[in-house]
Amino acid sequence: MKSTILALAALACSASLMASTTASQSMDQFCADRSDLASVKELTLSSSNMMAFQNHGGIGGGGVCWWHSRMQRNALYLTKYNPADPKPSNEEAAVIVAKIRDGKEIVTIPGYRNFSEFTNNHQAQVQRELEKWQKGEGILKASWIIGLKGDSTVAASELKTMMDELYKYVVVDGNIAYEKLQIKGITAHAWLVVNMKPTSVGYDLQIIDSNFPNWTSSYRYTEGMTSFNHQYYGSFTPYLERTGEMEKIALTVLKKCNPDEYKARKKKARAADNNENKVTNNNNNG
Repeated sequence: MKSTILALAALACSASLMASTTASQSMDQFCADRSDLASVKELTLSSSNMMAFQNHGGIGGGGVCWWHSRMQRNALYLTKYNPADPKPSNEEAAVIVAKIRDGKEIVTIPGYRNFSEFTNNHQAQVQRELEKWQKGEGILKASWIIGLKGDSTVAASELKTMMDELYKYVVVDGNIAYEKLQIKGITAHAWLVVNMKPTSVGYDLQIIDSNFPNWTSSYRYTEGMTSFNHQYYGSFTPYLERTGEMEKIALTVLKKCNPDEYKARKKKARAADNNENKVTNNNNNG
């Protein structure tokens, strides 16, 4: 009897693990998989949940890494799949991709089991949306200036503070972090930090890099460093950015799956905004 119970427990654990790395295929499963938003990180353990193609194209052939990373993060949190339904046409797929980009709703992708299958068959539609996103922000909103901000090398104490804050954001708060990688000059790449593990001398980072999108890779930060160094990018400093987008993603999920928490979080955000406005007004009056 005891062996039977243990076997059933092992089977339940295996099923739980499988569910956590497999894309959701119903709204009930979607909400169950995101009952703890940090559990979304388990999806990154399978390449089936990743973009099927790497960063390329863009203005002047310089790539669309910033937008590739942000699309990937949105897809991890906000998509579910219905493989039994007919596959979308190219036009319908373009609408789906635009919704994923917007991040304002839970997006159902029919005819596919996961994000890799969908983006493999509709690479043209995804790439077109990424380049449209880049042009809209890079030219119309001049967000390319972001690539001019920040130093590629900083003081060791400053980098340590940045890594400690990143650890809190990723591990304690349970977010997937978007980081701009400030390379020397005006070049900036981006990656997603999925997880971090403390070591005796710093942290091990688990990342998704749009240039190697089919798997997560590791980078080791050691206290005393004044920059990161990568065989492809050289020396750079990573800066945590787009935290507002992560909050928007979280609220989109909560609004559908946990309305009470959604209301509480919105109320807290409004209170914080009101306090900030009061401080600003007081300072102005002073």
